[in-house]
Amino acid sequence: MIRRAIALAALIAAIACTMLVVACSGGGDTASFPTVLTLGGDQEVFPSIRNTALAVGANRVELGLTDNDNAPVMDAKVHLRFYDLNDKKPRFVSESDATFVPVQLSYDDPGSMSKTPAGQDAVYATNTRFERPGQWGVQVAVQLGNRKLEQLPYTFTVLDHTPEPEIGEPAPATHQPTLQQVPDTELIDSSYPPRPQMHGITVADALQTHKPLLVAFATPAFCETRTCGPVMDTVMDPLYATYKDQAIFIHIEPYVLPELRDTNLRDPVPAMREWNLQGEPWLFVIDRQGRIAAKYEGIVSQAEVESVLQTAISAVNP
Repeated sequence: MIRRAIALAALIAAIACTMLVVACSGGGDTASFPTVLTLGGDQEVFPSIRNTALAVGANRVELGLTDNDNAPVMDAKVHLRFYDLNDKKPRFVSESDATFVPVQLSYDDPGSMSKTPAGQDAVYATNTRFERPGQWGVQVAVQLGNRKLEQLPYTFTVLDHTPEPEIGEPAPATHQPTLQQVPDTELIDSSYPPRPQMHGITVADALQTHKPLLVAFATPAFCETRTCGPVMDTVMDPLYATYKDQAIFIHIEPYVLPELRDTNLRDPVPAMREWNLQGEPWLFVIDRQGRIAAKYEGIVSQAEVESVLQTAISAVNP
């Protein structure tokens, strides 16, 4: 009778386990993906994937963490385990530590000739591959200081293709306006101070040089996420200073600036439509063959971009 009671209790506990947010294996490398997800309760950290879209192949996954006040969780240690959820049982595929990428938010204010601070944010980024489209999941292990939180599951969709150009594809040969075609830099650059050195050549002409390119779609004065200015300041500018003789740097404003300044209307420029971008900022590294070598949406570090740019520069000319 006692054995039966113990067995029954174990069975009930096993069934209950499937209803928890984390699997009953106790976390760590042995944790599996739960079959039922719940939200709220005593959960103190909430994950979300910041990418507009993820697709089959190589991806830089950007995970955001917020607390109960919807404030960003800064400087946590994060480990990610990815699961394919397209079959009857979740299938573990890969795992990695995520890199903490912080940013001090700001926007350029030409009216006051200053950069205005706007708080802080961060993503936890990792590079991974997805083998097929459909439903996927990630178990998020978070450590705050010396405290390990319960693992957090998050589900997401992987597409066949992303809207924007994919890694390995040819970069669109865009003929965006340059300084030679406009009477005033302010028509194609909302930066303060402006960056004329990044508006001297079209993408189409730059591709013909067979030099690596770094193309940034960003609006430092009008960026809703307040990340465009920081990306230009902390990634594009220092990389330009180091590699301007070895690569071409191009800045494209995502929206028609006269309309944006006068009416607050965000009318995408033709280049945004040509690259099929859904927001800003975006950074693209293009190799000597004119192919997309890497792409970064939103928050990114100089080190991430520089590593790919150095590889593109060192490659043999086609």
